[in-house]
Amino acid sequence: MAKPLSPDMRLADAALRLLKKEAWRELSLAKVAKAAKVPMTELALHAPSKASLIDLVLRRLGGEVTRAYKPDGGAESARDRLFDVSMIWFDTLARHEDAVRALYEGLRSDPLTLLAARGAIIAAAQWLMTLAEADTGPALALRATAFAAILGRTVPVWLDDDADLTRTMARLDGDLRRGESLLGKL
Repeated sequence: MAKPLSPDMRLADAALRLLKKEAWRELSLAKVAKAAKVPMTELALHAPSKASLIDLVLRRLGGEVTRAYKPDGGAESARDRLFDVSMIWFDTLARHEDAVRALYEGLRSDPLTLLAARGAIIAAAQWLMTLAEADTGPALALRATAFAAILGRTVPVWLDDDADLTRTMARLDGDLRRGESLLGKL
C-alpha cells in the first residue's frame, strides 16, 4: 500500500496539475489548497506565499530527479556529471511541460515572486549539484547560484526545442563550460 503523500507534496502536485490548465497569475493558493485537499490552516504552514509554493514544486521535481538519476561511474569531471543531472532534470520537466511553461511565462511577468523564490531556486540547483557530487569546494553558494542561472537560461531553449533536445544540450554544455572557466570546477 502506498504511503500517503505529505501536505507539501499534495500541494506541489496540485499546483502542477492546475498549472497545466491555467496561467500562473490566475493560480491562487486557496485553489491549490482545495485541489490538494489541504485545509487553509495547513496551507499557512506549508505554503503561505506563491514563492513558497515554488519551493514545494521544486522540491517535488528534485525528488523525481533523485529517483531517476543513476550516476555514471565513467563521468569523471564535475561538469560532465552536472550535464547528466541537468538532462535528467529536463527529462523530469518534460513530464510536466505545460505546467513548467505556465510557471516560466508567469514568473517572467511576476519578478517580485521570482525574486522571493530565489532561495528555493538556488537550493534546487544546489541539490542537483549534490546529486552530481559537485557540491564540494569553496564558494558553493556562488557556484549554486551560477548553476541556477545556467538552468534558468536553458529553460526557454528547452521549452522551444525539438524532441532530440539538440539546442538544449548545446546551450547547457556551452554555459557549463563558460561557468567552469569563470568559477572553477562547477
